[in-house]
Amino acid sequence: MLQKLNVFKVVNNPDRISSVDFFRGIAVLAVVLFHFKGTLPFGYLGVEIFFVISGLLVGGLLTKDLTTQKKIVFFEFFLKRGFKIWPSYYMFLLLGTGVAILFYSQSHPDQIIPLWDLKRYLFFYQNYTGGPFHWSFDHVWTLCVEEHFYILLPILYIFIQKVFPVEKQKQALFLFVIGVIVSGIILKHCSYFFTNSKDVIASTHNRIDALGWGVLLNLIITFYGEKIKNRNVQVWSTCLGVLIFVAAIVGSVYSNESLFYKMYLHTIIPFAFALILLGVYYIDFSGIKFIQVIAYYSYNWYLWHPVFVFFIYDRLGATWLGVLCYLGLTFSAAVLSTMLIEEPFLKRRKKVIDRIFH
Repeated sequence: MLQKLNVFKVVNNPDRISSVDFFRGIAVLAVVLFHFKGTLPFGYLGVEIFFVISGLLVGGLLTKDLTTQKKIVFFEFFLKRGFKIWPSYYMFLLLGTGVAILFYSQSHPDQIIPLWDLKRYLFFYQNYTGGPFHWSFDHVWTLCVEEHFYILLPILYIFIQKVFPVEKQKQALFLFVIGVIVSGIILKHCSYFFTNSKDVIASTHNRIDALGWGVLLNLIITFYGEKIKNRNVQVWSTCLGVLIFVAAIVGSVYSNESLFYKMYLHTIIPFAFALILLGVYYIDFSGIKFIQVIAYYSYNWYLWHPVFVFFIYDRLGATWLGVLCYLGLTFSAAVLSTMLIEEPFLKRRKKVIDRIFH
């Protein structure tokens, strides 16, 4: 019976990249645990993994079109991504607000988004507004970054497709993507040193380098995939990535300066993870099926988990029972949201896209 669920059809697909699924599953589990009162220290770095993976996968869609000389149509691409992101997101805002009103009207009224403040969540610019804060919903700043990325990246590819001859497009892609990464790092410095807020965490232009590392990773895999399959390359890339990752964590622990946390940590970790994923990309992780299942539901789990944190914590505290109830309740919400909202919309996506654009 369970094998008929769409999740098993997807994760058992031989074309599925199990290494990407593995790290996506680890990333969402890390973030979910961190948000339950810091149960997993440094779990917030799972967001960096999400960004790199997003750049890898979304960049891969556009690179495939470019290398096969298929015309890239901005609105077609954007609508395809919208079918994946928008239905679950807007349903979360609607039903999640209902949950917040039901549970937190008396105990935590700041968790409820008032109507006058809803527009920045609806139109994906919450990550540029700062407060007022509604913690159960403010994690969607990452989706704002993703949405802006879905606008900027196809524009870059369309520009390259139209301006550069076919034989120069590969070189142009590498140069522009490296430029995006460098720009993101420079803009972090500018935001920290030349703005009053010193905020480099949420703004799209400050996090674009993490997504850029993912796109660059896709380009390397696309054009130099056979070389990556070399065992020495895999070992050195993975070991170097792990070493840099651990060094960044140690540096964060022993540095009390906000500069390291805001600037260097969020600059180094995406690079380290890109190296790790480059090293293990062709390794088969399909035997760890439960992580792949978690990865399949990761988007909706990421959406839903914070809204239940105070509900569980106020009753059970940060105990093992509290953590288990929290994981069970939030993952159940993710499964329901995926099955009832995400999957039906994705089934209709191709038919709608073909009707509009073909």
